[in-house]
Amino acid sequence: MSKQLIEFANKKGDYYVELAEEHLRSREPKKAKSLLLSAVEWYKKAGNEEKANETKKRADEIEI
Repeated sequence: MSKQLIEFANKKGDYYVELAEEHLRSREPKKAKSLLLSAVEWYKKAGNEEKANETKKRADEIEI
């Protein structure tokens, strides 16, 4: 995968995490969890397993 694609996938993951945090503050845990799980997929595409695992744990902590 090209360096640009990896950067894009990481940024996309970061963006979804930020969005999820907004939804958590707005008391929308279901949407936040969904966004975090999307972020996990983007981090995996970027080959960023550490961030993917970290984000997955956060998603698992959200109770719907």
